[in-house]
Amino acid sequence: FKRMKSIKLTFILLNLCFLLFSCKNDIKFEKTGWNQKGDLNSYPNRESMLKDLTKNHKLKGIAYPKLIDLLGLPENYSDEEFNTMTYNIVTEYGNDIDPVYIKNLEIKLAKDSIVENYKVVEIKH
Repeated sequence: FKRMKSIKLTFILLNLCFLLFSCKNDIKFEKTGWNQKGDLNSYPNRESMLKDLTKNHKLKGIAYPKLIDLLGLPENYSDEEFNTMTYNIVTEYGNDIDPVYIKNLEIKLAKDSIVENYKVVEIKH
């Protein structure tokens, strides 16, 4: 009887693990959720929306005003490359104020303010 109980419990735990690991946290992109801020100027929805944004929304070839209408204003920093817009996806901090991991969506504009290319950049410290 104990063995049967143990087998049932193991089966339940395995199914639960399978469900947890097979579930993806991807959600559909929408502007309000994309721009929602969390603690420490984080964006809690961007990581989950990134796949849908890059797969199902045309970024390459759109004009700057349409890009701003879609994503809102970027979080550019002073050391950014000319004609490059940066949207912070994830910033993780260690035990101090310095980030240990940064994930950004970088969008490169052509001279005519049309999106030329984009890429996801990850920086680990």
